[in-house]
Amino acid sequence: MSRLQWVDARLQNWARWRSQMAGNGLGFASQASFLNDQPGSDREVRIPVDEIEASVTQEAVESLKVARPHIYAVLYCMYPFGLGVTGTCRRLECARSNVYALLEVGDRLLATWFTERSAKQTAAKEEMKRDYEVAARRMRL
Repeated sequence: MSRLQWVDARLQNWARWRSQMAGNGLGFASQASFLNDQPGSDREVRIPVDEIEASVTQEAVESLKVARPHIYAVLYCMYPFGLGVTGTCRRLECARSNVYALLEVGDRLLATWFTERSAKQTAAKEEMKRDYEVAARRMRL
């Protein structure tokens, strides 16, 4: 199985964000990260959640809901629900190989979604820049 590590990392961040959403209501941190631990405590360091990246990942996963419901279900079982491969197999009543294959396809679909989104944003920025430059030239005349 060849998963895309950067997509998996985004999905793990999304899962942490979703669990915060379940606990705190909105998914955003309830307090500043430096207030989480007392000075000198021996607790494990928490991995910070990137809320903006997680909300974009949420949008990407939700885009699969209608077009690819089986991939959507696997992603939810694996990440926010934390069922793992065995639990996902039981819940969706499918073989392990299917779960692995759907995760791989999901990675590819999400990577394409993120890439297309980035290209659209870059094009919009370039258009805005051109419009600004045209407006600036007109103002000088």
